[in-house]
Amino acid sequence: MEKSNKTKQELLSSIPQVEKLIRDEAILPYIEDIGVSNVTAIVRNSVDACRKSLLSGEELNPDDLRNEIITLCRMKRMEKLQRVINGTGVVIHTNLGRAPLGEEIFDRLKKNLSGYCNLEFNLPEMKRGKRGGFAENLVCQLTGAEDALIVNNNASSVFLILNEFARGRETVVSRGELIQIGGGFRIPDIMNQSGTTLVEVGTTNITTVDDYMNALTDNTSMIFSAHTSNYRIEGFTESPTLKELAGLKNDSVLFVRDLGSGNFISDDRVKQPFEQTVFQELSQGPDLVCFSGDKLLGGCQAGVIVGRKDLIASLRKNPLMRMIRVDKITYAILQDTLLKYVNTKTDEVQLWKTIFQNRNTVGTRISKMMKMIKNDMKKTCLKKIETTATYGGGTMPLSVIESAGVEITIPGMTADKIYRWFIMEEQPVVGTVRDDSFVLDFYTVQDSEIKMLSTIIEKLLIKAEI
Repeated sequence: MEKSNKTKQELLSSIPQVEKLIRDEAILPYIEDIGVSNVTAIVRNSVDACRKSLLSGEELNPDDLRNEIITLCRMKRMEKLQRVINGTGVVIHTNLGRAPLGEEIFDRLKKNLSGYCNLEFNLPEMKRGKRGGFAENLVCQLTGAEDALIVNNNASSVFLILNEFARGRETVVSRGELIQIGGGFRIPDIMNQSGTTLVEVGTTNITTVDDYMNALTDNTSMIFSAHTSNYRIEGFTESPTLKELAGLKNDSVLFVRDLGSGNFISDDRVKQPFEQTVFQELSQGPDLVCFSGDKLLGGCQAGVIVGRKDLIASLRKNPLMRMIRVDKITYAILQDTLLKYVNTKTDEVQLWKTIFQNRNTVGTRISKMMKMIKNDMKKTCLKKIETTATYGGGTMPLSVIESAGVEITIPGMTADKIYRWFIMEEQPVVGTVRDDSFVLDFYTVQDSEIKMLSTIIEKLLIKAEI
C-alpha cells in the first residue's frame, strides 16, 4: 500500500507546474493570440484534469498533457473573429459575415480613421454636427428619398419605426408577410416589443387590397409591408402592389415597407427577374422604406431608413437612437461603398465583383489552383465539377447561379471528416457536403485566396499519403 501511494505521489509530482507550462515554447505564443487569462485557465484546468486521472489509476504521459493544452489553446483561438475562406457558393453568407468588403476599403479606413476624425464635427461650419450626414446624403441621391437615417441593423430600423409611429396603436400586416429570419427575428415579436398591436389580414397565400381596407380603424397607425426575402409563396397566390397599398395611406395612416435586401442597381448581367431597387420601391409611394447595409448594398452591417423628411426627423429625435446609432467605422465603410454607386463604379464593390462572375471565370480560378498543387494525388482526389451557387442572405431564395467547384475525396475520410479538417486548419476553409461528397464552390473563393487554398489542399493530400 505504501509503495502504491508513493508511486502516485511521485506521479503527481511529475506533473509540470502551471507557470512552467505557460512558458513552454509551444504554448507561450498563444498568450498573444488569446490572452494570458485564457491560456492560464486552460493550463490550470488541464493540470487539474490530469491530477484526477492519475488519482483514478490512469498513467501520465507528459507529452499528452502538453498536446492537450496546445489543442485547447488552438480551439480557443478559432473563436476569434478572423478571415475564413468561403467555399460554400453562398454569396451573402450570414454566418460568414454577409457581403464581402474587399481589401481596398480597409486601406482607406486606415488613412481616414487611424487617428481622430470628424464624426460629430462639421468642418465647413466649424461647429458640432450630426453623425453620418455625408453618407445619408449619398443614400438620398441614390434612392430619391427626401432624407435618410442610418442605424445599426435593419431589425433596429423596423423597431424604431414601429416604436415612433405605431406605439399604442394598430399596425396592419398581411399573414403572408409575418416573416421570421435567422436568429429568431420574428415580425410579430418585434411589433409586440415596440408597443404596437398587430392586426393580421388575409391568408397565407391570398391577401387583397380589400383585406387591408376593411382592417383600417380610427386606431390604425400603419400599414406595414415586409419583403418576403428568405422564402417565396408560389401557386395560387395574390397580394396587392406597393402602389395599391400606398393608395390606402392618409394623414393618420402611414405606409411602411421593409425591403430587406437593399438593392441599388439594375443590371442585365444578373439573372432576371431580380430584386427591385430601393429607388423603384420608394417611387411606388411608401412613406418609409428600410433595408440592410450588408446584403445587396455590399457594405457592412447597418439598417438604412429612407423616405419623408418630416418622418425621418421624428425618428432622429427618438430616445432609442442613442442606443442604435452606428460608429465611425460603419459610416466610413458605407460612405466608401455608396460613393462607388454614385460614381457608377459598381463593379468595384466586392459583392458585385463576385455576383458579376460567370462560370468561365470561376473555372479559370480552379485551373489556376490545380496548377499550383504539385502532389500527384490530385489526379484521383480532386475533381472539377459543375455546381450552383446562391445569393443567400435572404435574397432571391429560389434563384441559382451557374458555378463550378472542386469535389475532394480522400481514402479513409468521410465527407464530414474532410469538412471538419478544412475548418480546423490555421486558415479556416468552409465548404459544403453535397450528396455525401465534400465540395468547395469557387464562386465565393476570392483570387487572393487561391494560393493559400492550394497550400491547404496540398497539405491534405500529403496527409492522405501517410
